[in-house]
Amino acid sequence: MNQNHNIIAKSINGTEILVSLVPLNKTQSTRTGFKSIEVGKRVLLESGIEVDLNLDGRSFYTELNQLFKLNYRVIT
Repeated sequence: MNQNHNIIAKSINGTEILVSLVPLNKTQSTRTGFKSIEVGKRVLLESGIEVDLNLDGRSFYTELNQLFKLNYRVIT
């Protein structure tokens, strides 16, 4: 895991997984060149796969019909 903060995410059926939050960076053009800007967060699963957070900022899908929720809203 690249991140220090491991978080437990829970699904409706009681399944729990360990995830981390990683920054979502985009490239921005400036007068002096390009630089990387953090625009949000993504969820890093234990398997190494990164998935996007939903618009509510606290839930995400690992696969079809597998919704997991965090205990708090992620502030970007």
